[in-house]
Amino acid sequence: MPKRTPLFPPISLNMKRNKAKAFSLVELLIALSIFAVVSIAIYSTFSSGMSVLRRVRNIDLVQQNMLLKGERFGKELRQAVTLRKIVFAGAKDRCSFGVVINDMPGRLTYLFDDSSQALLRYFEDLSAIITSEGKIDPELKSKPSVFLSKVKGIEFSYLYLDLGKNIYIWTDEWKEKFLPLAVKLSITTEKQNYATTVFIPTA
Repeated sequence: MPKRTPLFPPISLNMKRNKAKAFSLVELLIALSIFAVVSIAIYSTFSSGMSVLRRVRNIDLVQQNMLLKGERFGKELRQAVTLRKIVFAGAKDRCSFGVVINDMPGRLTYLFDDSSQALLRYFEDLSAIITSEGKIDPELKSKPSVFLSKVKGIEFSYLYLDLGKNIYIWTDEWKEKFLPLAVKLSITTEKQNYATTVFIPTA
């Protein structure tokens, strides 16, 4: 007799194994979600890194130099509290104050030279600028060094408290026997402007 073909063929073990190895729809969606989150995180990190790189490239060497010089000026000015008597003097184009450099007390002066368009730095030994009467000689006698070049303008201004009006005022000149509360250094170049305010310790 001819063999009858069964209506429902038996399921082989291989088909069961294949079904066990396949991904369900839920597993596939979870995997895609995880991949999407990781991709977004990687893109955000890369994008922020490129943004920082663009900003760094936009800061030219002149601006970096001004930032560094401003930091150095502020650091030296904060030492003025050590020699606060009669040494500090200020004008719109210059600022003089007492410092201690290499264990040597002296006067440090920043002066803008319009002819060379440079901010000059003078350091003078304190014993060399005291006159026979015990006063400070206002004349600059030492050889200067170029602190900052290629600048169109330098301005110093000084902050103090007007006790009569009880308000803070900026002035372009300082001849008092005590220190101002702060000194502002403003630098102007052909491309940009820069300003830093240095608050002087009171003690």
